[in-house]
Amino acid sequence: MTIQLNNICNSQLVQVNYSTVLRAIELTDSTPFTMTIRSPLEWAAIAQCVNQGIDSHLEAVCEPQDVFNNGHCSVTPHSLCVLLRRMGDTEFRDTDGHNADEIRDAAMSLQSSIFTLLGINEYGECIGREAMGLE
Repeated sequence: MTIQLNNICNSQLVQVNYSTVLRAIELTDSTPFTMTIRSPLEWAAIAQCVNQGIDSHLEAVCEPQDVFNNGHCSVTPHSLCVLLRRMGDTEFRDTDGHNADEIRDAAMSLQSSIFTLLGINEYGECIGREAMGLE
């Protein structure tokens, strides 16, 4: 399997292209994409994904409109693509409260939930929220 720069590896090891995510964001009117995070493990995963700065793909999650504060996240479409990609390819590190495997599991679960909310199935296809049983 060849991994391309603008692809996101999901929990099924399927490559999801940024264009699929961007189309799903547009179809669901999710600009910016907002979410409430209650899990400390998910926050640990988000922190490690965001705090990488510019990565080997020459991308970062740092647009001025991005907000990660007090349980709430609001991210631009491109930053969401980068965040989703990093959830699938980051080598997570242990923290004071959590081990790396727990953080990786939380990241993959959160990534899967975001894909579902956007109407992207486990095969990386944008089939819409209604087809996913969400509307």
